Parts: sequence; C-alpha cells; structure tokens
Amino acid sequence: ALVANGKPRKKRGDKNFQFLGFATCGECGYAITAERKIKRSGKVYHYYHCTFKSKTIVCSQTRFLREEVLAEQMKGQVQKVSLPDEWREKYLERLEKETGEARHSSDIFLQNLREKIADIKIRIDRLTDGYLSGSFELAEYQETKNRLMSEKKTLDEQLSDFERKGNHWLGLMRNWIIEANQALNLTKSENLPAMRDFLADIGSNRRLASGMLSVDFQKPFSFLAETRDRTRSVQNNFSSNSVWWSLYDKVRTFFEQILD
Repeated sequence: ALVANGKPRKKRGDKNFQFLGFATCGECGYAITAERKIKRSGKVYHYYHCTFKSKTIVCSQTRFLREEVLAEQMKGQVQKVSLPDEWREKYLERLEKETGEARHSSDIFLQNLREKIADIKIRIDRLTDGYLSGSFELAEYQETKNRLMSEKKTLDEQLSDFERKGNHWLGLMRNWIIEANQALNLTKSENLPAMRDFLADIGSNRRLASGMLSVDFQKPFSFLAETRDRTRSVQNNFSSNSVWWSLYDKVRTFFEQILD
C-alpha cells in the first residue's frame, strides 16, 4: 500500500479543446469553458459554454455550442477580413508604382533638406569668422547665430523625423495586403489553430452569445470587413471596383496617419 501511495497520480488526458480561452460570454463577460461528451456510439464531441461564474449576473446563456459549429463560425469571421487573390495582385501592383514614386520624391526632399542644412553651417562659419575679425559686435553676432542655429535645429529635426518615419507606410501596407490575403488561404486549408490565432491577433472582444461568435476587428481589418459587406450589395462590377479601390486609399491613409 505504501508503494502504491508513493506512485505519482496519473495525469488526465489532454482533451485537445481547440478554442479554450478564445472567447468570453457575450452576456456576462465571463470565460467560455469546454466539455467533452462521449456518445453511446463512442463518438466524442466537444462543447463550449459559459462558466456561469458571475456572482452579480444570472447568465441566461445555457446553450452548448459544438466545436464543429464554432469552427465554421470562426471560419466565417476570418472570411470577413480576407483579401481576394485578384485584389491582392492589384493592390501590390499599385503599391509597387507608388513605392517608385515615393522614393523619387523622398530623394528630392532629403537632398533639399541636406543642402539647406549645409548652407546654414557655411553661414554660421562665415558669421563666426566675421565676428573674430571684428566685423560684428558681440550682440549682433549672438542674435544672428541664435537665429541660424534655431533654423538648423528645425531642419535637423525634419531630417531625423523623415529618416525615421518617411515612407514606412509602404512596408506596413505591403504587410497588411499579404496578411489579409493569407487569411483567405487559412480558410481554404481549414487550419483551425492558425485561424484562431489570426482572429486573436486582429480581433478583440471575441464573444459567444445565443450560440453565435462575434468579433470586433481592429483597424485596418475593420475597413476590410466593411468593404466585404458593401460588395455583397453592389450589383455591377464597376461599382465593386470603386469600393475596393476606396478601401486601398482608406488603409493607406490609416498607415500614413499612425506614423504622423
């Protein structure tokens, strides 16, 4: 008996609940838990439901949701924020063109800034030489030098700011296009863990209520979900095209603004 008591307790088998910790109850806000049920046939089912742990709210969400049903709903949520292959190509093509244009204008802008900074340095050096040779009084020298140093500081900050942020929106835009298109591939491959992780990354307030999963998408994925809704109601292709191009402009503006 002593030997038996000294044996480590067997760990309970991993029940492999795919969506544990993924969502909360849409009514009381408490965690969603999972249960395993084995039918008489021996078939195993996983169900998700509220933990009913709230001491202040009597939660009415007594419905149990099967894992397969939740998986389909999750797939539907991912589809809402997936970029079709056709528009991935069109977006990347436009971005390539804009990248070339942005680099050209950036080069000109940076060159002008550096030339202005170099010019001010020369003026400061000449001013100092003039003061040392007795051409300026101390007060006049200090006033002029302070003004030139202030101008140089402003230009230095502009240069530093542009080198730090510059056209970084281009990289953010490219990453978003590819990620949004990969979401489509996740739904095609039926990769549940990857779909779950993707939604956890780009969606907040994931909740279950009345047997339905809902997600609040973060920007700019929320713009894509809105566009998906709009294209369903658009009849002709021309209107649909304009909706997709307005999405591109909206996402571009979003990335430019977060870098300001």
